[in-house]
Amino acid sequence: MRPDTGNDLVDAILHAAHRIRTAADADLRKGGLSLPGYKLLKALAREDRSMREISDVLHVSPRTVTDIIDGLEARDLVVRCAHPSDRRVTLLHLTEAGAVRLAEAAVGAEQASDAAISALGEEEQRILRGLLARVAVSAPPSPDRASAGGSDHRTATPRG
Repeated sequence: MRPDTGNDLVDAILHAAHRIRTAADADLRKGGLSLPGYKLLKALAREDRSMREISDVLHVSPRTVTDIIDGLEARDLVVRCAHPSDRRVTLLHLTEAGAVRLAEAAVGAEQASDAAISALGEEEQRILRGLLARVAVSAPPSPDRASAGGSDHRTATPRG
């Protein structure tokens, strides 16, 4: 169902984003991974990160990150490890199995992304990217980010 915020343009943006996100999540779940789990694996592809960093990257609460990590760790896709210089920090590390799963999921994610924008030509995609960037900059920050200067605590589907 299409959102009804009272602003047709905002409704169109929300509806398109929801459809793209839902399709991507459904495609990833066929291979045993959720969209939040995929995003987490991608965030770990280049370097180990703390749980707080992952919370900030995914824009979810630390509790939600813990739930996603529990699911990924149970499947040996991610491991928790100690920070080399700060005992208070737990780092997350992408395992070999996680890197393989990420590479497999990336193929499907790229196909889903391409399909979502396939009706737009290159110039239209460039224009849309610029317009959405301007909308994002103009949108007020979430109350959590404005008051705490921290992460947005929206929830995501747990159990990557």
